[in-house]
Amino acid sequence: MKKCIFAVLMTVSMLFLAGCGDEKNTPSDSENGDEDAVSDDISSDDDSSSENIFGDIKINPSGNIPLSASVEVTSDKAAKIIVEVADITDGSESLKKEYTVQETLDKYTVPILGLFPDFNNSVSISVFGSDNSKIGEKTFNVQTGPLPEDFPVVTMEGTIESGWTIVNWSRTPNSRPELIGIALDEKGRIRWYTDFPFPAAFPITLNGDTFYTSDGGDILYKYDFMGNELSKWDVTQFGFNGIHHEIFIKPDDGNLILGVNKMDTDYIEDRMIEINPSTTQLRGTWDLNKTFPDVCDLYNDIPLTSTETPGITNDPIHNNGAWYDPEDDSLLIGSQRSGVGKLTHSGYLKWFLAPHITAYIDDADSDGFSDSLVDGYDANDPTTRVGDFKGDKYTYDRMPIAGKPHEDYAQLDWRYPEFLLTPLDKNGDEITDPDVLKGFKDHEDFAWPFRAHTPTVLKNGNVLVFDNGLGRNYSYPPISPNHYSRVVEYKITPDKSDGYGGTVKQVWEYIINEDPLWYGLGLIVGSASELENGNRLIVSGSIGSTFIPDLLRPFYGEGPIGALIIEVDPKTNTEANRMFLKRYIDDTDYPNTEFSAYRANRFELIGVLK
Repeated sequence: MKKCIFAVLMTVSMLFLAGCGDEKNTPSDSENGDEDAVSDDISSDDDSSSENIFGDIKINPSGNIPLSASVEVTSDKAAKIIVEVADITDGSESLKKEYTVQETLDKYTVPILGLFPDFNNSVSISVFGSDNSKIGEKTFNVQTGPLPEDFPVVTMEGTIESGWTIVNWSRTPNSRPELIGIALDEKGRIRWYTDFPFPAAFPITLNGDTFYTSDGGDILYKYDFMGNELSKWDVTQFGFNGIHHEIFIKPDDGNLILGVNKMDTDYIEDRMIEINPSTTQLRGTWDLNKTFPDVCDLYNDIPLTSTETPGITNDPIHNNGAWYDPEDDSLLIGSQRSGVGKLTHSGYLKWFLAPHITAYIDDADSDGFSDSLVDGYDANDPTTRVGDFKGDKYTYDRMPIAGKPHEDYAQLDWRYPEFLLTPLDKNGDEITDPDVLKGFKDHEDFAWPFRAHTPTVLKNGNVLVFDNGLGRNYSYPPISPNHYSRVVEYKITPDKSDGYGGTVKQVWEYIINEDPLWYGLGLIVGSASELENGNRLIVSGSIGSTFIPDLLRPFYGEGPIGALIIEVDPKTNTEANRMFLKRYIDDTDYPNTEFSAYRANRFELIGVLK
């Protein structure tokens, strides 16, 4: 039986939270490189006569970022401070950070980021006055501890033009399974990672010199990259809990859009809220049951919806992504089960990107479930988990989980065909093959996304998604060596008559073309985003995971296990660079897990002078 991966992870995380309270995990000193363990390994040159302006270096001062340090500088004449972390490779440039003093103080706390693990780092700090004269300079040697044993081994091909890569990585120590942040430099080396008191830093969303994350439960946090807590919000005050999958920062007003659960219901991952972080006011709520359907009858890996098995059967929508488009004040919402919907800010569905079989069901008794699925249904037999959707009984209208909407849709008789998009070929002509429309097969110019993640609006207005390919074309079994993951760009044109529905044209795709294909298959997680240079960053994050059923594992063989991060130039469809993060597995202490990397982003690691 397929497990609802993120819900299970969230449940496990909260169980650990309940057992651990607010106490910090205390790995060995040599693993975390804490201050007491390495203080004897901190030294400095004694040549400068102005060294008395420097205090002692503190390693991991927040307790949350092991590869960080800070030093106090005491000077009322400082105007600029430069920090350089020497590279461990001869001839490579050091990591240089320059801080401009904005106000006259007597003392400053200078951040040191990007230390190399398990190394005696050379860190130089220079202080300049307003006339650019050097006030003081000092070089420190900072010994860091090794990375935890189960961190990924990274191999890299190609060249990264600029920027580091932050990955939301799943660790699996038996003592405390965790989701953490790991940052890789341009050469694929780990130079930053999180070690929070809570086990699930999930998801992670960047915002300049800060980032947001949840604790895998009810608290949303804002941190700087030194790991200092800047703010936090408890969503239970609004009647919600279980922050999951999405923290989106609106570009127009800075409000936060979160994936959450409703506290007074038995179902999960079916709500979204918007909060104003400054006033801590609830600015909007979305009940996705009003727009998204239950499609458990279309996939063998999805059991019948019920509340009997929390985290597995009570997640018919499984909201896994959101994107706010300020052009028309709309939201793109992703369901891992049924498709991608565009909603107005007030919650009205505008279009639905999904195969057209989604609109129909054999539900003569109108109970919301396929009659052919319920007849003879066995939760332990995946062959009974689908309705007879290729037969002639799939003629009834499928409705959203909450039933036929009562809201005013411009006098429409609410049916999914009003909102489903008509696919076009490369010439702009409508595709009429019923098997393509329903999603049973692909067209040479067009394919529907299956179980997709990270719907994104590109700068050109098109929609980009990571198309996982799980259960592609409603196949059984839902994965095979010929199944593939891809990133796909669609041009969606709303219907001109009423704005509902419209057409969809596939204008670009990149298939992760491993041999066999499922060596690049990201079954249950993944992401795609647009970089500043116009390239696309692709994450296939569950390669070779334990989601592959035992009966298929012998066919998978000695294939890769971990995550692929690939930058692709869409103009040439060639890879600019790729990193493979190989998973460490030790069945005794670090067992395999259902996924490795949730998402990744290119970013700049920025410190803040305090």
